[in-house]
Amino acid sequence: MTATATALVFAVLAQITWTILVGFWLGWTRHVAVRDRTITGDVMCADDGWPKPARLAQRNFANQFEVPVLFYALSLLALFLHAAGLALAILAWIFVASRIAHSFAHCGPNDLRLRGPAFFVGVIVVMIMIVLLAATVAAA
Repeated sequence: MTATATALVFAVLAQITWTILVGFWLGWTRHVAVRDRTITGDVMCADDGWPKPARLAQRNFANQFEVPVLFYALSLLALFLHAAGLALAILAWIFVASRIAHSFAHCGPNDLRLRGPAFFVGVIVVMIMIVLLAATVAAA
């Protein structure tokens, strides 16, 4: 495996790890809500019944299965086609950084002035990755 392919694999593993960590954060916020009795059994099944930190963590966890799915597909396709070049590896790490920034903005202050740009960077990076991979395959 080339160094750039390895870098891409580690970016994918980092994103997977981040998703798991956000899931743990979701579990913790729900545990705290139950422990502190800020939620009752009647509203546990309704997303809007949880306190704000748990709702934000839940929504962010769900976000990890939206645009990142495209990132995973592109990365695996690039690896399968042996098209994982340096630019793709760098873009992959930028994507992971954007997702982490998005999570901190979402689960922290939930300020759209921070969260929106972090999300937008991730989407743009995925779009660039699509074009780059298509160009690489077309040139082969």
